Amino acid sequence: MSKPEEVKEETKEAKKERFNYENSLSFKVSDRFKERFNTKTAGNQETMSSDGLIALAHIKGMWKCESKIIQFPNASNNNVCICEAFVGGYDWDPIENKVIRVEYTDIGDASPANCNKMVAPSFIRMASTRAIGRALRKYLNIDMLCTEELSEEDINTDTVHDMMSERISQDQLTKIKSIVVQKNINEQIFNEIMSKTFGTTDFQMLNMAQGNQLITILSNYIGNFKP
Repeated sequence: MSKPEEVKEETKEAKKERFNYENSLSFKVSDRFKERFNTKTAGNQETMSSDGLIALAHIKGMWKCESKIIQFPNASNNNVCICEAFVGGYDWDPIENKVIRVEYTDIGDASPANCNKMVAPSFIRMASTRAIGRALRKYLNIDMLCTEELSEEDINTDTVHDMMSERISQDQLTKIKSIVVQKNINEQIFNEIMSKTFGTTDFQMLNMAQGNQLITILSNYIGNFKP
């Protein structure tokens, strides 16, 4: 019988990183986090990406995040897909004076007409992303919009210009490599996707906007690629 591992005393640094459920308003995101996950609308309103919401939810102890389609798109509903999301985590119960398990749900819709051009071909996934984003906002008690909820007209043109001019980021490269491994996409398929979509097989030469487009394509890849 193996000897149980000795439980080490929690360090001061670990206590600082631990989420304070009793006073969640004390939790502040860093400037580096905002630079990575936040953007601004054309009306100068700050938004947070779904990746940022998920990162915060993990810090708060999220144990479930899933979605399902409740309306499949077709001609009779103007090609609108509706998804329902479910998020589970932990929060403070002021009555019981303890941390309890909580669950939140919400819906999100998407169609080629209400998505920007980059993700319009993947609008079903966008419906799921929007639903999850809304459920996460409830769980995190965040009132700012999720970036993926915005239409093309809402996005700050300066932000778009920056994404078009800046080279693909290291975070994007890491995510691309991770998706390729997870989905077992071989070099031949990857080069085919790159060539048909961007006219090159060197993904490190893409800009940030193209990087986001590639991440969306790879995330939705299920075989038999069609550009």
